[in-house]
Amino acid sequence: MTGNSSERSGARRLKVAEIAQLAGTSPATVSKVINGYGSVSDATRQRIEQVLSSVNYSKKPVKHVTSRNIALLIDRMDHPWVTPMLSGAMRYADRNGLNLIIVSRTDDDGALSPYYLQFLRRAKPLAVVVNTADLLDKERELFASIHAGYAIIDLRGNVASEGLEVRLDNWAGGLEVGRHLIGLGHRRIAIITGPDDMMCFRARLDGCKAAMNEASIPLDPSLICPGDEWSELARRQTLRLLAMENPPTAIFATCDTQVVGVYDAAHQMGVDIPGEVSVVGFDDNEYLWHAATPLTTVRQPYADMTERAFRLVLESEDDDPDRKVLIPPKLIVRDSTGPVRVR
Repeated sequence: MTGNSSERSGARRLKVAEIAQLAGTSPATVSKVINGYGSVSDATRQRIEQVLSSVNYSKKPVKHVTSRNIALLIDRMDHPWVTPMLSGAMRYADRNGLNLIIVSRTDDDGALSPYYLQFLRRAKPLAVVVNTADLLDKERELFASIHAGYAIIDLRGNVASEGLEVRLDNWAGGLEVGRHLIGLGHRRIAIITGPDDMMCFRARLDGCKAAMNEASIPLDPSLICPGDEWSELARRQTLRLLAMENPPTAIFATCDTQVVGVYDAAHQMGVDIPGEVSVVGFDDNEYLWHAATPLTTVRQPYADMTERAFRLVLESEDDDPDRKVLIPPKLIVRDSTGPVRVR
């Protein structure tokens, strides 16, 4: 008896992830029960509490939350989607009487900050929303150690290997763009793509190609242009496209930052938008709402996605630890697209 007691007292304390595996649920759901927050079904709660009791987990389930913090962990602060994500996070915090903590993973030079994990450890947030699928093992370990559920919003379209996730249906967005342009009579549609390591760009391209395929419109390979996340390469590609003997009547820029270059090139060559070429973007970034020619684009509801991610962690009774929520896109039609002009 003494030997067994000694072994039990010296046994390694189980991690939240291990308890979740024993209970047949997710680490986030176990954290809810341990910390006493969020919605958990009675059956799941009972199952978790039985496991906690059976392994003599030292921290008993509590009825009141000890922390009122939630955290938004941002990979880089220089992207246009950061401000609306902050808006969504603040909206959720205000509605639920929570404190919002904003943490950057990187320093001013773009290198991984050595301090952000220490800050999160001290803050002990109930939930963390992260805007990258490329989580490090040490980040997952930290979330588990402080019993923080987490969800991912990767706006690059890269799918998280594990964990809760909210992302836009980029393929459906590309499909909507293609159908819109085809409905206006366009048949020569150029597409400026993005970096190969960002799956959102591939999905948008494939969606637009699917719309052309369903309309039996052949795709001219010379109208598919490699691009990046910025405007200069898009400007050069647009100059090439508009100088073609048979130029496109529409250009789909697969992110709004490319549109700045497309607009510059069209202005440089004296090409009217949308009279001579229609232009569609993707993201609905605020700085293009009031351009000389307001942009037709696909809206990414960054604020709503962020709020949805926090709800997924703190309010969902779904026990699926790898639940993926796909947000439908919305095409916002403004002045940069119009009927094709008969040449």
